[in-house]
Amino acid sequence: MATVLSLASVGIGDMELFMPSPPCLVVNTFYVDGEPESSVSYVWQDPETGELRSELAYMQPVAFETALAWAEAHAPTRSVERIHTRHAKPEPKPVPAPKPRSARKAAAKRKATPKKAATRKAPARKPTRKPPAKRRAARKAKR
Repeated sequence: MATVLSLASVGIGDMELFMPSPPCLVVNTFYVDGEPESSVSYVWQDPETGELRSELAYMQPVAFETALAWAEAHAPTRSVERIHTRHAKPEPKPVPAPKPRSARKAAAKRKATPKKAATRKAPARKPTRKPPAKRRAARKAKR
């Protein structure tokens, strides 16, 4: 039976590096639009060059548990003793914020009034103001 280990990674800037213990299987589950996407990769070291190699062995839109079960079932066929896992949590769906309601109601729409026959009104007259000297004199008289 293969040992299941959490994937230990080191973040360097925007890059995330990890060093698996080859040969191993790496189970990675992430979420796209709230739906799970799981992959299982086989990682081994080339005996001639010492280079780390990887091969995508399984990729399906299934939950983490299903991908892990697949990896555990197929670990003996590849002589794998370790299974590294990486499981992203599903992102919560954004809840739309309620729109603020205004305290004022919308003004009623006005209907167009039919045009009447042209009746001429006299322009409104502005009240005339007294000159400043007379205004000052009127204020003094009130005191």
